[in-house]
Amino acid sequence: MAKTNDINRNFNADDGLSLFYRHRRADKEVARLVIAHGLGEHSGRYSHVIDRIANMGISVWALDHRGHGQSAGKRGHIDSMDQYRNDFKKMVDIAKSDMPAGIKFLLLGHSMGGLIVLNFVETHTNIADGVIASSPALNPGMKVPVVKGTVAKILSRIRPSLTFDNELDSSFLSHDPHIVEAYNNDPLVHRNITARWFTEFLSAMENTRLSAARIKIPVLMQVAGDDRLVHAATSKHFFESLTTKDKTLCFYDHLYHEIYNERNGDREKVLKDLENWLNNHI
Repeated sequence: MAKTNDINRNFNADDGLSLFYRHRRADKEVARLVIAHGLGEHSGRYSHVIDRIANMGISVWALDHRGHGQSAGKRGHIDSMDQYRNDFKKMVDIAKSDMPAGIKFLLLGHSMGGLIVLNFVETHTNIADGVIASSPALNPGMKVPVVKGTVAKILSRIRPSLTFDNELDSSFLSHDPHIVEAYNNDPLVHRNITARWFTEFLSAMENTRLSAARIKIPVLMQVAGDDRLVHAATSKHFFESLTTKDKTLCFYDHLYHEIYNERNGDREKVLKDLENWLNNHI
């Protein structure tokens, strides 16, 4: 059941595409936060995270990226990474409109969303007061074969919207089988990526890794140590290359990719770490 202060709306992207978002107004608001979800999923999978954050007095906005969830667009396709960034900027502008003076503004992204928010604060350096990256997609969990990468580059030029399976093994999302089953049966989850998405994603990963020093705001990175979908060691290296003085790394040795959706005790530890960081920064 939706909370009484939940609002679901749409806005138009720069190219006219209709994008869906959900918003939870917090009572006695002390901060605002925007969530960016991962590849193939949607903002509705973060309702329990939104509950925890909103109960702290933080109002939350969560976008369904283009080609995902309840937003329009070809599933798993972008012409350019700029489209994700520009869409997210519009969501940020909506979340910051009429914001009371003196409260903090924060960003949180998981996996592909983690890549998006980190890249976003590298290019919009003064737009937020802090950023949280959960299992950020800074490098694939398995090395991309040279032949596959070469073919993808060719197809990205001649058939950019050609669709492939994302080859994501959902059994490595979480140790909780109920989470995996719910993901597999979720009608808003898809497994599609296109040739152009693939090359844009790889390029964005490299550019984001190389630009870590541009981030000047507080950073929390929550990294799954047994991640099979993205490369945890790359996240640790990225953290070490950050030059911001306020940075925190929480590394969870035995957890799978979706740390906010792990088994009860593990999930509670991850969410409590998130809450503690938020409390220290609002």
